[in-house]
Amino acid sequence: MVSNICQRLINKVWRSYASDLDKAPHAEGIYTIGLEVPDDEVVYIYVGHSNDIRRRLQEHKRKDLDIDNFVKEQFRLNEGQKLRIKWVEDKDSKCAEGEYLDCVHKKLGYWPACNKKRGNECE
Repeated sequence: MVSNICQRLINKVWRSYASDLDKAPHAEGIYTIGLEVPDDEVVYIYVGHSNDIRRRLQEHKRKDLDIDNFVKEQFRLNEGQKLRIKWVEDKDSKCAEGEYLDCVHKKLGYWPACNKKRGNECE
């Protein structure tokens, strides 16, 4: 089950954090934040869980965790134009958040920079 949802998340099309946030659902699930780099590639920065995906993505713009500070800085620098988001709704995702992160890591070959699970901080 985790692997299916993880693959669905990876297969989703990236959306603009700056202009598509209102399309995020008020539902439980797994979401990811990415940063567009040269050649229109998007690097995964964070994988998270929320019982209200849209609310949590909005909170990243004003809270004080490492990922929140990274998002705020991107909005300060360029109105968030290089930030990307995508999500998958899943009612039982809270208990499997770490499994989703591990799955994304295995499929991508790298850890999202702002996930604290490994102790790394945003760069």
